[in-house]
Amino acid sequence: MSACETDREKLEAELQTWKDKLSEAERHKTDLLIRRLDAEEKKNKAQQDLESLMDKKRKIEEEKCKIKETYEKERDDLQRSNSELKAQIQELEQILKSEEDSLEKMKEGLKGEIKMPETYINFKEPMKEDSGTYDNISHKLQVVMNNPFILEGGQALVTFEEREVAERILRKRNFKLTINDVVVEVTASKVNLEKTLQYEINMDISKKRLCIHDLPVGVPDEYLREKLELTFYKPSIGGGEIDKVQFDRERNVATIDFLHNGVVERLVKQQHFQFVLGDLTHQLKVEPCIDIEMNKLQLYTGDSERTVLLTGITGVEQPEDDIQDIIEVYFQKTSNGGGEVERILYSHSRKRPVVFDIDLS
Repeated sequence: MSACETDREKLEAELQTWKDKLSEAERHKTDLLIRRLDAEEKKNKAQQDLESLMDKKRKIEEEKCKIKETYEKERDDLQRSNSELKAQIQELEQILKSEEDSLEKMKEGLKGEIKMPETYINFKEPMKEDSGTYDNISHKLQVVMNNPFILEGGQALVTFEEREVAERILRKRNFKLTINDVVVEVTASKVNLEKTLQYEINMDISKKRLCIHDLPVGVPDEYLREKLELTFYKPSIGGGEIDKVQFDRERNVATIDFLHNGVVERLVKQQHFQFVLGDLTHQLKVEPCIDIEMNKLQLYTGDSERTVLLTGITGVEQPEDDIQDIIEVYFQKTSNGGGEVERILYSHSRKRPVVFDIDLS
């Protein structure tokens, strides 16, 4: 083998070595490229996942903001509604208090004074029971209803014996009283009275007519009339001869007119009677028939001519009786324009209702 062939073989072997290294490098390059592509794909996927997560986070944040805004709006609405309800409650409480005050005034106004007229009776002889001369017992009541005058704290009412004295005091109007070394400026004014209502109640109680309540329902009038006549005719229960029976179906009441006095008086003492209808027993309530009428309704307003109202008696600390005595002495002096005092009432700090007797004749 020549030297050229030997060199050639070495070169070919070396070339093959480099070819093998190149192939290995190509394979390594391809593998790196595949890995790079795979890494790029994973990176892109991770980027997409990150963007998706960021988008979800953004949506969650937006939803949280919406929920927070809704909650805050509802909270503000509730607070506003609560404030409005509190204001309404306060307003209703004020209205309720005003209505209660009005109701109290109405109650005070409905407190009436009932005056029985003077009647002189001359006894002559007992009246026979069966006498038909007087079939009714009549009563007449005169009712006077007036609202009390409210005396406030620091005020006084002075009633003089003569009207002229009260007129002088009202003309002078302003006075200076010394109470416990304190000069008090007092103002005199008229006493304006509330409205006064007067009416007359005439009440007639029948001595021969009986009212029967709680009648059985659904029973024909003729049949019921016959049963009532049979029941209340019996002397054993205090009954008597019957003149007529009438019905008021709207009130479910029957009236029985007896021929003689005294029967109604006996029956009403028992008040209740057992009333038999066939196999049923019904309880009836009886009472005298009363006819009530209201007449001579009159409404008055006016001033108290002999009484004056003193205001401004404040800033002094003394017992009411002592201050009252000082006021009375002051207004009894003619040098102050006063005169004889019939009555005086002073209130230091509390409200006091005062009722005036008014001559309505």
